[in-house]
Amino acid sequence: MEDAHLSLDSLALWLSNRLEHEEVLSKVAPHLLALCDVCRERYEEIRRLQEEIGHWDESVAVFESRQAPELLAELAEHPFEEQLQIVEEQEELHIWGFCRLLLRRSREAVFADPMKAVDLADLAVRVAGHLDEVYDPNWVLDLRAQAHACLGNARRVVGELRSAEDAFRKAEGYLARSTSGNTRVQAEILDLKVSLRRAQRRLDEALTLADRALRLYREEGAFREFGRVILNKAKILEELGQLEDAILLLDRSSSEIDATADPRLFSYLRYNLLGCLTLAGRHEEAERLLPEVQTLFRESAQPLDRVRLLWAEAMIALGRDRKVEAEALLREVQRAFLEKEMGYDAALVSLDLAILFAQEGRTAEIKRLAVEIMPAFESREVHREAMAALLMFQQACEEERLTVQLARQIAAFLKRERIGRGI
Repeated sequence: MEDAHLSLDSLALWLSNRLEHEEVLSKVAPHLLALCDVCRERYEEIRRLQEEIGHWDESVAVFESRQAPELLAELAEHPFEEQLQIVEEQEELHIWGFCRLLLRRSREAVFADPMKAVDLADLAVRVAGHLDEVYDPNWVLDLRAQAHACLGNARRVVGELRSAEDAFRKAEGYLARSTSGNTRVQAEILDLKVSLRRAQRRLDEALTLADRALRLYREEGAFREFGRVILNKAKILEELGQLEDAILLLDRSSSEIDATADPRLFSYLRYNLLGCLTLAGRHEEAERLLPEVQTLFRESAQPLDRVRLLWAEAMIALGRDRKVEAEALLREVQRAFLEKEMGYDAALVSLDLAILFAQEGRTAEIKRLAVEIMPAFESREVHREAMAALLMFQQACEEERLTVQLARQIAAFLKRERIGRGI
């Protein structure tokens, strides 16, 4: 037990304030923390804040994370145009913690309110541009890279692909100048760029970037982020028509992700595997996997996830030629999406119903679909190009000329547009 205590020399140096900081951290702090549960809990909270704020300095993590929400609440009281001017002029906003909070809020808003996500990322870019020598210059370059990548990602989601490309170019410029060696930041930017390349339909390049991001996340032991990239890579393989590769990737990766540490991520891996098996026509295997995914979703999924699982169940039933069951499930899913005003999803489910009806020659039901699809036209999700495809679908239904092939072509188009918009 003697080795667990400070030596006489170390204790003397510490008491006289001459012990090196690194030795204080490696010798004194662990020894003292072992004696007090409360201090140990507060130490763990500091470590959590460091992770959240992305900065190694304990005082920055604690004090700036505390300041940031108040600063953002005050800023939010002004119109956005005024916010831009305020963040340029008020020095109290030019702090690391405030920039990181803006980035976190932007990422949280990117699907629920993508234009707000763009605005928040724009503010973060401006704040990052004002950080001075108080912070390590290479870490500042990393933060500027993250801010521009976040802005690029938000612009991708609203369909501004050219400005998104420009934002990523700037992000990579800052990253190239940094000598921090922060592989987590490099992986994060690669991860976001994968989604941009998917939206641009540059799928081979997206696949290469995904592999680079996976390698970096694995080196960092960042398995939550690793799993997220796996999901993205599987989607790319699916879009490239390499379903068997996607299935193998998802099945193999499931054993690498700790289901207890991140149950929601694990459930998505298994759910996506279920979807790929269904698309590949391996309906019997998908049906065997279904009970496991249903159990996982009961424990960790959101209500909307359960609706999507019902959709997958319907497609399995359709693949197993249980058309009455498939139709009932598709109707239930269609109703849920319409109630939630989710136009894209409601339209895609209607197309699945149309394919089923067209296979059976049920002309009257196809005509009714033309009426049922109308709420999708009022959805904010549905942009001009998708609207044209839906109008084509509606007209074909009304004129009794909808074929299985046409329905599948329209569905494929809507899915591609949805990926491009990040919906």
